[in-house]
Amino acid sequence: MPSKNDKAEAARANTRRIIEQAPKVLAGLFAISGVAYLAGSIYTKSYFAEFGASWILDEVPTAIYFSQSWIPLLLILFFGYLTTTNLALIGSQSNLTETKRFKVSVAVVRYGPWLLVGLLIMIPLLSRLGSVIPTIVLSVAAIALLLLLFASALEILIVRFTKADRPIDLSMTYLALSVIVVGLYVVPVQLGMNWARVDKQPTSNLFKMYLRDDELREYKLLFTAGEKLYVFPSKYEGRYPPVVATVASKVTFIPPESKSD
Repeated sequence: MPSKNDKAEAARANTRRIIEQAPKVLAGLFAISGVAYLAGSIYTKSYFAEFGASWILDEVPTAIYFSQSWIPLLLILFFGYLTTTNLALIGSQSNLTETKRFKVSVAVVRYGPWLLVGLLIMIPLLSRLGSVIPTIVLSVAAIALLLLLFASALEILIVRFTKADRPIDLSMTYLALSVIVVGLYVVPVQLGMNWARVDKQPTSNLFKMYLRDDELREYKLLFTAGEKLYVFPSKYEGRYPPVVATVASKVTFIPPESKSD
């Protein structure tokens, strides 16, 4: 059995490897954050475009793009954390490619791109047919698959270039990364568009309010930026609701029917 000194030395060696990998991990997380920002911007632009209110983007800070992508960002960071902290120790694993974890990653990279391609075909098709909820469900499933595929591809790449003596075919890995790039555009576009379609409905859960100069008409809160509120009527004609900007001082939350005469 290994002695306490051996265990302490192994722990110190593992710590050194993690420290050595830290710059690469930080660089990777920085790049991933940029991808999340890009996905958030695509989602946000698609969402407001469905309301015919793309002009709002000229009045809001860029931080809104991160706020619209915090779920995929956290998932990406989680998968990245699991992958990088595990692979920081690969120098002490001579049979890494024989582990169950690595074999699962290979299987995901081998079959995952085809499944993701199928989803990327089905999602826009369902969206065109007006199937809003199924489109959203498939888009969320595509996000989960995209992140899993990304984590698996990242692991294979790190193993391949860290242990250069291992003959690992990267053709499917490059295909997976290509499909991921396409997915990073298609999925946010469709998700933003169809969430907007849900929020445009009179029965949506957006916050309801009334304007002091139009107290007979119910409005819904689309977005807030600083002191500005962007609202639209709950009922309207045409494809795009007439979105207007107002401030909190011009808003009342008391329904007209509950007011005293």
